[in-house]
Amino acid sequence: MRDVQPPIENEQQLAGYHAGLERFNVIVASREADLFASQHDPQRLEGARHALYRVYRKRQGIIDAIEAYERRQRQTA
Repeated sequence: MRDVQPPIENEQQLAGYHAGLERFNVIVASREADLFASQHDPQRLEGARHALYRVYRKRQGIIDAIEAYERRQRQTA
C-alpha cells in the first residue's frame, strides 16, 4: 500500500516534490539505521519496522507522483 500524493501540475511543484524526496531519503536512511540498531530488542525492532514502513509508503507516494507527471509530460511532448 502506498500513500497517494496530489498530482503535480507544473515544474515548480515538481521541484518541490524532488526536494521532498531528498528529505525523505534522509529520513529513510535514519529509520533503516534504527532498524539495524534494534535487531537484538524485539520490542524496539517492531517499532522500528513500523516507522520504516510508514516512511517507505510516503516516499513511494512521492516517487509515484513524480513518475506520473513525467509520463504525462512525455505524452504531451
